[in-house]
Amino acid sequence: MADPTTVPVVLGTAGHIDHGKSSLVEALTGTHPDRWEEEQKRGITMDLGYAQVSFEDGLEIGFVDVPGHERLVRKMVAGATGMGAAVLVVACDDGVMPQTLEHFEVLQMLGVRHGLVALTKADLADEDMRLFVHADVEELLSGSAWESAQVLEVSAHSGEGMEELRAAIRDLALNARSEVSSRYAFRLPVQRSFAMSGAGTVATGVCASGTIEEGGNLVVLPGEGKSRVRRVQVHGRAAGVSSPGLRTALNLPDLDPKDCRRGSVLAAPSTLTSGSLLRATIASLKDAPQLEHGMEILLLAGTASVNGRIWLPPKTNEGELLVVDLQLEEEVALVPGEALILRRPSPARNLASGRFLVFGKHRLRKRDQRVRECLEKCAHTLDDPPALATSFLELQGGALSESELGLLLGWTLDAIAQELQLAASRGDVRSLPGNRWASTGSIGALGAEVSAAVTAWLKKNPHRLRIPIAELRKGLGKKKARALDELTDVDLEAIGLKKLHGTDWQLMDASSPADVLEKAEFLHKTLVQAGLSTPDNIALAETTGWSQEEVAQILECLSDMDSLVRVSGGNLYSRQVVEELRDLVVSQLQNGSLDIPSLRDHFQSSRKYLMPLLEHFDSKGITQRRGPNRILRNPEASL
Repeated sequence: MADPTTVPVVLGTAGHIDHGKSSLVEALTGTHPDRWEEEQKRGITMDLGYAQVSFEDGLEIGFVDVPGHERLVRKMVAGATGMGAAVLVVACDDGVMPQTLEHFEVLQMLGVRHGLVALTKADLADEDMRLFVHADVEELLSGSAWESAQVLEVSAHSGEGMEELRAAIRDLALNARSEVSSRYAFRLPVQRSFAMSGAGTVATGVCASGTIEEGGNLVVLPGEGKSRVRRVQVHGRAAGVSSPGLRTALNLPDLDPKDCRRGSVLAAPSTLTSGSLLRATIASLKDAPQLEHGMEILLLAGTASVNGRIWLPPKTNEGELLVVDLQLEEEVALVPGEALILRRPSPARNLASGRFLVFGKHRLRKRDQRVRECLEKCAHTLDDPPALATSFLELQGGALSESELGLLLGWTLDAIAQELQLAASRGDVRSLPGNRWASTGSIGALGAEVSAAVTAWLKKNPHRLRIPIAELRKGLGKKKARALDELTDVDLEAIGLKKLHGTDWQLMDASSPADVLEKAEFLHKTLVQAGLSTPDNIALAETTGWSQEEVAQILECLSDMDSLVRVSGGNLYSRQVVEELRDLVVSQLQNGSLDIPSLRDHFQSSRKYLMPLLEHFDSKGITQRRGPNRILRNPEASL
């Protein structure tokens, strides 16, 4: 026989208990998949079994045999994870039974599109029974992705049809070779792990994506375990490297078997996250019990099986994409788009299929409508990589580095860079300094948040034309405030903001009420008449008859209108008066030296008011102090 050539696809068996799945695998491979003594004594498969079928030309196909008992569906799903194709087993002397239906339903929910049907125990059924079973199976497959699948009668006992089945399995495996995208980093959902004397922990499963070589490093999620990979085996043989679709065993000397039990995921470092609050899109199964807000569910995802609850959106319309929260009792590690199965724990029943989107920190509420809309967009773009990267940037509400985005999506850095460049060419994203990226659509979403924060602030401060940046950040919250820093001046102007020197930003669309403007005009005239001897708020309140609070508000309005100049110490002067002083100072310095007494006499003021303004000119670069004198630096500098 030629050297083995492993096909990058794992085939699985599925079907009702005692329909001959394990016997069929043994007849095909020469290996009985039931490993445990109790399984062999009772004649039923209680856990996952493994084997491989080999051909004369060296072609080799891996098999996983799953339990058929209704109480072991979670183990069946764990075995189905990584299946590229499946053989649905139906006994000729029994026909389609409850677990046949449930297993086939699971295969459809997991997206196993390639398969064939083996009608086992053909030697135990007469012609009429065979015809009946054929019709039964035809009805089962009708309307599914398997509608045109081969249906073969076989007998593991007599050998009837086994050669035809082997040929069909070969063709099936070649047609179903791994279709996993190269975007994804290495990931292997663990199906089982054990300690091997002298070697340490061995974890097995089907490589879901990426590659791993001997000497590489892995992390295990959930948890914080790390290990180098001492050895790699594929189909029980030393391989040095594993790739998608291959049944893989990894020797991990730095981990304990309990650290990487079934349900955990081995992954390349910094490429995968885990959590216990899942955002997902789901579709209820036909004739399944109705989903209820807060009901208990069993989630089957990858090789994990975790209890939890489902939280539905406030309103759902028939046919509408359903984005839900799933609160689990334990963490799971998933990538966006990964298939989910929701079951009712008791009495056991499949309820819905779904796809994972992202982990959350708190349950979605009615007020989180924008987040729901972003999640729906993510759900619609799961199969469009550039659009998905864009949707995730929009969902985050700010800029992310390529490594941060890769961690959310489970992609390699090369794939992230490639898809972001493609999205940028579409005008959907843009690059920012520091190798960070933002969605152009997120600017609009952030703009709505900014507008809401500004509106709320203006309700309390209707006299203002500018907003203190500290107040805006406070209104947005920490996360959105950080996103604000990523916006360019053009982005800010598009949402009605303009950066200014100092602590306030201009509200470009704001206008003060008419009565405020009228009072502002009156107060400004008062300040102009006061010249440099500007009165304090108490004196202004006595002059105008207003409260000190109202005076302070009108002064803020005048400051926002750029009608006032604030100097060190907090004193406010009319800009008109300060400009007049600047003109006199510039003229004196151009013609010789500064004459402070003449300035004081001109404004009928005192050094108490004049000197802070001269120091203000120094600070703005209009003048410069040299000993007891001043020289002219920039007559046009801003006040």
